[in-house]
Amino acid sequence: MSVNFPRKKAKILLVDDEKTYLDVLVDLLEKDYKLIIAKNGEQALKKSIVDYPPDLILLDILMPGADGYEVCRKLKKDSRTKNTPVIFLSALDEVEDKTKGFDAGGVDYITKPFQGKKVLARVETHVKIQELHRRLEEENTRFKTLAEAAFEGIVIHNNGWIIEANSEAKRILGRKANDFSGRNLMDFMPAECLDAVQKEKEKPWKGNIKARNEQLTPVEIRTKRMDMKDYPVHVTAIRDLSAQKLIENENKALQKENRALKDSMGERYKFGDLIGRSPQMQSVYELIARAAASEFHVVIYGESGTGKELAARTIFEMSPRNKKAFVAVNCGAITETIFEREFFGHRKGAFTHAEQDKKGFFDAANDGALFLDELSELKPAMQVKLLRVLENGEYTPVGDTKAKKANVRVISATNKDLFSLVQQGKFREDLFYRIHVIEIVMPPLRERKEDIPLLADYFLSRFSTPGNSGDTKPDYTQSSIIKHCVPGITGKMLDSMYQYEWPGNVRELQNFLQRFLATNQLTLPGEFSMQVEEEPGTCDGNLNKAIETLEHKMINDTLNKTGWHRGKTAEILNIPRRTLQRKMIKYGFRDAD
Repeated sequence: MSVNFPRKKAKILLVDDEKTYLDVLVDLLEKDYKLIIAKNGEQALKKSIVDYPPDLILLDILMPGADGYEVCRKLKKDSRTKNTPVIFLSALDEVEDKTKGFDAGGVDYITKPFQGKKVLARVETHVKIQELHRRLEEENTRFKTLAEAAFEGIVIHNNGWIIEANSEAKRILGRKANDFSGRNLMDFMPAECLDAVQKEKEKPWKGNIKARNEQLTPVEIRTKRMDMKDYPVHVTAIRDLSAQKLIENENKALQKENRALKDSMGERYKFGDLIGRSPQMQSVYELIARAAASEFHVVIYGESGTGKELAARTIFEMSPRNKKAFVAVNCGAITETIFEREFFGHRKGAFTHAEQDKKGFFDAANDGALFLDELSELKPAMQVKLLRVLENGEYTPVGDTKAKKANVRVISATNKDLFSLVQQGKFREDLFYRIHVIEIVMPPLRERKEDIPLLADYFLSRFSTPGNSGDTKPDYTQSSIIKHCVPGITGKMLDSMYQYEWPGNVRELQNFLQRFLATNQLTLPGEFSMQVEEEPGTCDGNLNKAIETLEHKMINDTLNKTGWHRGKTAEILNIPRRTLQRKMIKYGFRDAD
């Protein structure tokens, strides 16, 4: 049940330099209206904007200084009072005087001396009209707000003749506001959807409509009849199905591939150049596979050192664009002054020292991928320019007049929460929704410590190869975990590595292992600094023993945690129950009893 709160008294501004007439007006109106008195034009202009504009102005014509006509013209030029009705007061009753008053913006004319009933009737009529205008404006504002907030295109029409359309409808149809003036909605729609536009249907019409640029857009159309301003109208909703269709097509094409990939993912130790078999990394692998199979923009979140760029390169290398360029850009190193020429390139002579044409990042990454590392570091002005390219698919090199097409997939990375930055006003909301289609979060190493032995083995195998500084990567398969051994890593060291929190993540682990090979010491802050005894010319499997020590400890701890429930233990360790039973036999575990 709605409640109608009483509206406060209408406010009327009385303007007259003669006290006698002002007293008459006050006696007539003070009971029903809130009155403000002004004795000349200057006072009228000042008092008309105090608190809130008056609902009506009674304005004398003949006054010292500015006359009523001039005051009225100034009121109509002010956005605050332009819609306030003005009734002129004058002893002049000539047609010419009245016409001049209407030309100045007045709505009515009351002659002096006043007739009480006529004044009350005129005032009451115009106050009611003003109130109706106010309510109508509020309804229109409310409708426009709701329509603009809708995700569908909304068109209000009378049997097809357009009355109003929201911005989403203009976007879908590829039209500007003035294109709809005096037009029928069917001028922009295929003939087969006529019934869906003019009648209420149980099911929506689905098909394609052609925009001004000849591009076909799949849509869903549904119409509802309603009353507006005391006559029936039609409200047609046009829903853009482009994203939905694209996703459906992608899902159909990749359904078999994703199913096979998911079935085999559980036993994978390596995905591209990413290492790990923890549940967190298995989820990342699946998201990367989906991202690689699509053309949507991607944002990769994660702390420093978690492998965001490695994930981006893996997406690119698994995608159909992998024959083209992968261009990595550190956004933190780009300033506003060089943004355009770095991203869009420049022409010879565009500025001082521009001695030749130079391609920008978008040129270099054309048909490939542009990796924007630390995206959150872009300044607002730079975000606007990037958004324009992503929306229009075009950019103009500095010093050129011809736009170029940008067929580039953007993969971004950041260690900050972009949505939180949007809420704080530090990152553009429209750019966020443009690039934030697929989200991948790289887990920190402290949340996937079961991957530490795999990563240690991988890095040690790379760095210990003669002449390999880490740039050349040896073949790495699951069998290498068992066959490869590097002397010197003990179970105690591996256990300490497991206990350490790794604030620098995988990059920190890599650095420590490089330092271990260089100094023969493995130093973790606050943990230990241990000299390693080498056994020249031999390789007795110390790393394998260390891995077994850690595996024994993890199985023992998990069994105790679950009360020796083998099913729960296998689930937590992310291994099949048969594998757990085999390992329990290997390590000599017995039931708790």
